[in-house]
Amino acid sequence: MKSRQRIFLVIKLVVAVGILYWLATSGKLNFRALKNLFTWQLGTLSIFLVSLNLFFGSERWRLLLRSQNIKERSWPVFKLSMIGAFFNFAMPGGVGGDVVKAYYFTKEHPGTKIVAVTSVLMDRILGLYSMVMMALVVMFYDLNHVVTIPALHSLFYVVLFLFISCSLGLMFVFSKQIYTRGWLHSFLKRMPLAAKTLKFYESIHSYGHNGKAILLVIFLSFLAQICSVLFLSVAGVAAGIEVPLKTYFLVAPLGFMATAIPISPAGVGVGQAAFYFLFNIYTGTETELGPTVVTALQVLQLLFSLIGAFYYLKCKDRTYTKEEFQP
Repeated sequence: MKSRQRIFLVIKLVVAVGILYWLATSGKLNFRALKNLFTWQLGTLSIFLVSLNLFFGSERWRLLLRSQNIKERSWPVFKLSMIGAFFNFAMPGGVGGDVVKAYYFTKEHPGTKIVAVTSVLMDRILGLYSMVMMALVVMFYDLNHVVTIPALHSLFYVVLFLFISCSLGLMFVFSKQIYTRGWLHSFLKRMPLAAKTLKFYESIHSYGHNGKAILLVIFLSFLAQICSVLFLSVAGVAAGIEVPLKTYFLVAPLGFMATAIPISPAGVGVGQAAFYFLFNIYTGTETELGPTVVTALQVLQLLFSLIGAFYYLKCKDRTYTKEEFQP
């Protein structure tokens, strides 16, 4: 790691620790409430929900790879996803692991660098798109409540803008008419690094050829999010703070989007602050629920990421055989 990267990582770690310290000392984060989650029944349920969330996320990426005619089995891809999960905690933001898993996938499949990069990019974009969709659906469902709170009302328009922008962006990139008319190709050829830029666009565009795969990826994203939401609700009950389930379905997607901002490793600290703010404005009361439940989720994700660390150490000096990836 270069010295500049180390400096930025240290700064981001300091920011994360600072936010957590402020939340804990001000009573906004109750670590003691987490111990109730680690009973036999709730602990088993929690591990099951988080493991399902990770599995659906891995299958989402695998489906995108298969849409590009790269066939592989679930388990090897899941191991790469776990390596990515480990590096989410070792690198800034909640997306650093994507770079690592794309790198190791390229090592196993020489000549697929552009597909590896675009597949993790599409995986992240469609995952975020589904989060926006879920938040928007819940806001429409509870619109009478949303419009009565100025902060939520403003947030509703932000989410609506994101949904429309993302929808138009995907339509533009996947459009066959724009692709075949050639004017975008002509424009990209005049850009810096024209050949790579054009190849990148063509690769992204090709995902739109399989509409069923895109819909299935979004569906898997919803399943992954539902698992996370259910876990958060279980953690909330364990902490002794009960709120309607619809609250989690609104807060969770927006909070998870905040954790993707590259301010701290795996969004630690940022997630606590975002969930604290969102739960407070939605419930209209000051509660420690948000930071507590997202901390519980991050603790379990960290434990799972240690599995990724194990596989990272195993594959650091070797590559998987192609037979491992073939179905």
